[in-house]
Amino acid sequence: MRLGLRINRHPLGIIGARRIPVRRILIPALVLLAYLAWPYVTLWRLDRALARDDHDVLATLVDLDAVRDEIRRKLNKEAASAIGPVSNDFIGWLEQGIRRDGTAAIEQQVSLAWLRERLLSHSPPGGGLAGALSRAFFDDPVHFSLRIGAPSESPVYVRLSLRGSGWRVTALSF
Repeated sequence: MRLGLRINRHPLGIIGARRIPVRRILIPALVLLAYLAWPYVTLWRLDRALARDDHDVLATLVDLDAVRDEIRRKLNKEAASAIGPVSNDFIGWLEQGIRRDGTAAIEQQVSLAWLRERLLSHSPPGGGLAGALSRAFFDDPVHFSLRIGAPSESPVYVRLSLRGSGWRVTALSF
């Protein structure tokens, strides 16, 4: 009688290795790549909407209420805001609006037309964001930030957030 230990040998010489189906690696990798590309596709759609002055598409890519709310949060020293440090131009714009429109200044001033103007402030006439975009990156899994214009040019900072079924502009400052 012969007693022995049976060892499974892998064709590559790895003892005890199991073959992992390609789909178990490929499908999650494709999902991850699609997720990482998703805000860039939204950015491309935003660029096209701005270049074509397409207010309907722009309205689907911007959450104006969230942009207004972030500006209100920035004004309230006790509330957390996604807006970082702001320029003197931004403060001047807010002061001017408050003097003119009072407490309704943010609702009056923050519109799709204003947002479009700010987003294109560093772009050549008739162009979109592509030439002026200096940075686009993830802050975390549900927030994506843009810097439009070089740091020396008083850039515009934009935050996209994953909301519902897509990425939308939720904050803007300059």
